Amino acid sequence: MKNILAFLLFFSVVCPAMSQTVQMVQDAQNIQALLDSMSRSWNRHDARAFSMEFSEDADFTNTLGMTVYGRDSIAKFQEKSFATVFKNSTLNITGKKIRYITNDLTGVDATWEMAGAQTPDGKEISPRKGLMNMLMVRYSNRWLILIMHNMNIPDS
Repeated sequence: MKNILAFLLFFSVVCPAMSQTVQMVQDAQNIQALLDSMSRSWNRHDARAFSMEFSEDADFTNTLGMTVYGRDSIAKFQEKSFATVFKNSTLNITGKKIRYITNDLTGVDATWEMAGAQTPDGKEISPRKGLMNMLMVRYSNRWLILIMHNMNIPDS
């Protein structure tokens, strides 16, 4: 009888922890898929697809500190950038770190590398590295970016 009680106690403690771990693995895969989709959209210079990774009420701040609010404004902002300074750019997500705030809210740091960007007057900018600091929220079973602050990482 003691063994059965011990087993039941162990099982009741371990199972919720295991399911949380399974959920966290699934979340990490879904967040990686979002980052991959965002990178593919960037590399196609598709502002509408890029903006679809953001919530309707998202905040987006670029590396220059320029901020826009809302998915539609993000799309319009990126359309201008993709037509000019980023028209030949490629973006590669090189890493991510996820920190849970709640089950439906995460902080995500994603490192990136970019090549092919240019100045407004058309001069090529050297390849650079950066960090996207994001707050992501789960809507139904989909993760979306609620807040993104983007920054360059200085050469070390």
